[in-house]
Amino acid sequence: MNRKHGLAEVLEPFDDSRLTSISQPSFRLLIENTADGVLVVDLSGAVLYANPAACGILGHSRDKLLHVPLGRPMTGGETAEITVHRPDSRPAEVEMRVVEVTWDGEPALLASLRDISARRAQDERQRQSQKLEAIGRLTAGIVHDFNNLVAVFESGLRLLERQLAQDPGDPKVGKFIEELLERTQNGRALTQRLLAFSRRQTLSPQATDLNERIRSLSSLLERALGSGVQIRLELHSDVGEVLIDPDQLDTAILNLAVNARDAMAGRGVLTIETRLDALGDLETGEGLNESFARATVADTGCGMGKEVLAQVFEPFFTTKGEGEGTGLGLSQVYGFVTQSGGQIRIDSNVGSGTAVHLYLPRIHPDQAGPT
Repeated sequence: MNRKHGLAEVLEPFDDSRLTSISQPSFRLLIENTADGVLVVDLSGAVLYANPAACGILGHSRDKLLHVPLGRPMTGGETAEITVHRPDSRPAEVEMRVVEVTWDGEPALLASLRDISARRAQDERQRQSQKLEAIGRLTAGIVHDFNNLVAVFESGLRLLERQLAQDPGDPKVGKFIEELLERTQNGRALTQRLLAFSRRQTLSPQATDLNERIRSLSSLLERALGSGVQIRLELHSDVGEVLIDPDQLDTAILNLAVNARDAMAGRGVLTIETRLDALGDLETGEGLNESFARATVADTGCGMGKEVLAQVFEPFFTTKGEGEGTGLGLSQVYGFVTQSGGQIRIDSNVGSGTAVHLYLPRIHPDQAGPT
């Protein structure tokens, strides 16, 4: 029975950047039936060898590929994902790796090709499924909260109707009206939180002393968190001013502090730290030249696993019990920070606590206006 050789077996003898000598006969025996595509090109980019899998991935016969100048794929030792456009079929998403070899005594490059189109399609389906799940959770949360508001209004209006029929001058009439007006604030707060998440809320950014603003929250935090939570401020003097809406910053810090208290079951240490930090791109991992003021809210609580971390910014997602949380706190913080031109990152592990880092746009000293 013919055995399909895996690419790892084929490349193991020269799985690094060194030039390795192989002969054509032994090479073909190893890779002619491998499931991965294999190309050998000379230093000018002309194809010297293509196995059947490579021909299938590229959409050309071997005769057409041989001695056709494809160009140098990459530097030896590199790996990349590319899109291959084929004449008679759909484009293929291909993972390509290049190593240096010698072919008939001459320097050459060996490119391994793996068709990852199916994996990419599966990943995309999973992303779409996750998006639909998030939209479903968002819709369910909105419906739930607004149904509660409608139920309050309906019962309040019925009571008001009966009271007006019995005695229009009764002081209870005014109390019912006041109660209903207060409930309208709940609906307004809900819409504001959703606008914050979607980064469509109205902000009033101004130059704000980050350290001083956090200090001013100390007494409020002490009352909100209770005596079981020790608050530590580690504020570095060089962070200076940030360009943000200070009221929204207060709300964000308070939201994070309350979440931390709940994660610590009311007993632990809450640390709020500020410092200057160079922010890297959170998607590519590449560093940016711009520096930000970082405000970190860290706790000694239960922490979160990867599954929870992947959803924490979604509206109405909460790990708390029914009636203990709306699931809008972190989504509101996320919306405020990103709309302000910053970014947010969370470091957390189960049993090791959580640190939420807010990267806020800093006003450099040479940009500050006259005082």
